[in-house]
Amino acid sequence: MIRFFSGNNPLNVLILFFLGILIKLPNFLVPVIPNETVTDGFLYVALLNLLRHPAIYFPLLYPILSYLLLFTQAVTFNGLVNRQKLFQQPNYLVAFAYILLTSLVPAWNVLSPGLIINTIMVYAWPSMVGLYNHSKPGGQLFNIGFGFAICSFFYFPAILFWILLIAALIIFRPVVITEWLIALLGALTPFYFLLVYLFVWDHWSLLPAMFPGFRFRIPSLHFDWKFWVPFLLLNLPLVVGLYFSFQHSGRLLVHVRKSWSFMLFYLLTALLMPFLNNDGGYSQFIIALVPVSLFYASFFYFPRKKGGPGLVVWLSILWISINYFVFHG
Repeated sequence: MIRFFSGNNPLNVLILFFLGILIKLPNFLVPVIPNETVTDGFLYVALLNLLRHPAIYFPLLYPILSYLLLFTQAVTFNGLVNRQKLFQQPNYLVAFAYILLTSLVPAWNVLSPGLIINTIMVYAWPSMVGLYNHSKPGGQLFNIGFGFAICSFFYFPAILFWILLIAALIIFRPVVITEWLIALLGALTPFYFLLVYLFVWDHWSLLPAMFPGFRFRIPSLHFDWKFWVPFLLLNLPLVVGLYFSFQHSGRLLVHVRKSWSFMLFYLLTALLMPFLNNDGGYSQFIIALVPVSLFYASFFYFPRKKGGPGLVVWLSILWISINYFVFHG
């Protein structure tokens, strides 16, 4: 399976689509209706309210929407990685890794703020790493800052993605004050319009819910086999993939090496967010799966012998199947 997706055959997109449906079949057989939590942003709550009535008559709406988001994120991010030439040969391993990883934990297949945020981040990442190639990136910086502000309306801790924008400016651009001001303007514009709305309609009572601040909380962990199996299946290949990716990136062009390093910074930032304003679950950790899927793909791509990566794939599919029989069988 790894060798199959190591190629650049466009037919892989269609095969991945149906393979993803097969892997995530339990989510379609027993649809999960997402519930509001106190940590959800107001845009996410508004989206759930919009979907609630049609979902009464068509509960498959939630898993279909979730899968379409996951699949488009996987294929889009894969194409952007190939365009940035982070691997020597274009392939579909990043998309395959993303579909596989999001199936390890049932909460990652449910419509959530983190799942929606990943769509914005998939498009923001190439814009950030591509800053080196723009003589006048003002419009691009404004759009990135604007998009990150919208992310915080779905899940407030996503405001920390502004740190990524600052890092991108430092890594990929010389220091130009006007560019920093444009990025800041883009980041503040959605908040300006939001405050105007609250003022005009006199909804100041909603302000604490829209800007809840930060609370650090460790998710509720149960150190049983249901925790350790996906934990090891996710983290051991991630560590190996990190080693291979940075060993490989040393032989690449400077801007590609910076892209790999920037992705590691993205991973560390995304891993911090789910501990802020956490509702006790694991759902928001999906925010980290975009960078994780890239390093996971490195674990598939770089080793000459594919026995170990192949074993991880089949063990992951076995775990996903066990989840199906235990909880839905």
